[in-house]
Amino acid sequence: MGQGRSQGQGQGQGGQGQGGQAITTVAQAEANISKARTTLQNAKDALAGVKIKAPAKGTILTIAGTIGTAANAGSAFVTLGNLDELQVKAMFSQTDVGRLKIGQPAAVSLATRAGKTYDGEVTHIDVMATNSDQLVQYGVMIAFDRQPAGLMLGQSATVQVTLDEAEDAVYVPVQAVRTRADGVATVLVRNGGQSVERTVKVGVRGDQYVEIRSGLSEGDQLQLPTSATSDGFPDGTFPGLHPTPAPS
Repeated sequence: MGQGRSQGQGQGQGGQGQGGQAITTVAQAEANISKARTTLQNAKDALAGVKIKAPAKGTILTIAGTIGTAANAGSAFVTLGNLDELQVKAMFSQTDVGRLKIGQPAAVSLATRAGKTYDGEVTHIDVMATNSDQLVQYGVMIAFDRQPAGLMLGQSATVQVTLDEAEDAVYVPVQAVRTRADGVATVLVRNGGQSVERTVKVGVRGDQYVEIRSGLSEGDQLQLPTSATSDGFPDGTFPGLHPTPAPS
């Protein structure tokens, strides 16, 4: 009977150990840890992006979307408003807005609260006009001195800003005063069945009336456009000037 023996030695590379298990080097382990940390941080950032945190306290006015809606960068998703500091936006003509200044006193009347006025002041004047049917207007923001309770967004309001004041003044409707090309103000006075142009010196001018400092006397009858008589002119404070509608 014969015996035979065969021996062989060799070294294997490639990270194989007992049972075919892979061997991880220290460098590979560190790389895996770094990758796992990056993946974790990305997940945390994604989770943080899901939560929308308001920069200040307020009341949610609008939400532009629902669950699952994608929000684009730079677009408004949630609109907040501070209902404790509501302001009134009023539109003023280009003639009047040039005389407005920040801080001027104003009076606000609400359509839902007849007979009541609320003090305020001018806080902002738009530098860009709003054009509508050839009418040029500028937006002006009015803040309440003490905001009345129960205000709602979108309510209608009327704003009056006092620019000048005149006491014991003679005044006529603005429609009665005409300004010539040379800047001279005139009115039409009825004299013996005819209309005579008379030069007047005007003072404080409002939306409805203008002060007459000189040029008219007690008993003068002004010729007004027919539409001007609907303003209730003259009232009980007008001293002796009687308007006469323009003849048809």
